[in-house]
Amino acid sequence: MKGSAYAKKMTIQVFADRTGLPSSTLRYYEKERLLLADVRSPNGYRLYREDQIPTAVKIHSLRQAGIQLAEIREFLHADTAQQWVWMNKWRSDIDAKLSLLHAAKQFLYGVGPRDEHVRLVKWDAPVQMVWFRHQVQRQLNPFAQVMEQRAAQMRNIGLHVQEAFVKQEQVTGDNMIGKVGFRLRGKVSFPDEEFKSAEIETIEPTLFVVLDCLSNDPYACFSTMLVLQSFGYKQVGPNMERYQLHDKSHYEWMIPVVHGSAVPPKESGRRSDDGNGCR
Repeated sequence: MKGSAYAKKMTIQVFADRTGLPSSTLRYYEKERLLLADVRSPNGYRLYREDQIPTAVKIHSLRQAGIQLAEIREFLHADTAQQWVWMNKWRSDIDAKLSLLHAAKQFLYGVGPRDEHVRLVKWDAPVQMVWFRHQVQRQLNPFAQVMEQRAAQMRNIGLHVQEAFVKQEQVTGDNMIGKVGFRLRGKVSFPDEEFKSAEIETIEPTLFVVLDCLSNDPYACFSTMLVLQSFGYKQVGPNMERYQLHDKSHYEWMIPVVHGSAVPPKESGRRSDDGNGCR
């Protein structure tokens, strides 16, 4: 091809040698519309330009960093300002993944094969809650009656709740202040008068350490503190108690330890980088 229009272009094999990437990977990137050969020669060979080398290396580096193909594609077509937005997003994502891995490590090093009193629960998507603040008398399972009353109200508007949540906020003498809440699924309209004190909250994706507790255990809070200390967890938000309404003799103490979603969606149609030949 010397002297022709293709003289300064590289075949896929030469381009692979220059970039350090297998030719099968380059064909895969072409199939995914990430990196196209500059031209095809009359005999069908892929030909690349010199200035495509940095792009090929960047694509592969981002893939090795775990970035999804679709996001890399958008990144390549974005302007510099938007590319910085993508970079900051990916940095936040990796920080969240590291936090999840650290929490998983703390859990695995803290439990034995037969331990069942503590576990990890992750809410992968935002959860919308409705809360009602109440003052009740200080006693064991102090919000049991309020939970039933509020659950009946929820059922009256067509929400068939099976669980309730409690956030304890303050203890003053013989009284306690806290919130009773329910998960909302879908769009809900509340009657203004009956639900005027309701508070709507969206809880972001969260990893919880969950402990099973007896409602008549006066030392549950102390036990929770011991568990957090033994595992080395740092709490990142208020506890929630989760009750099954058909049996409020026990509850799950949910302790948030990681905020933010760190699990990217699966990529559809993804396959391994394979293939032979130099075209």
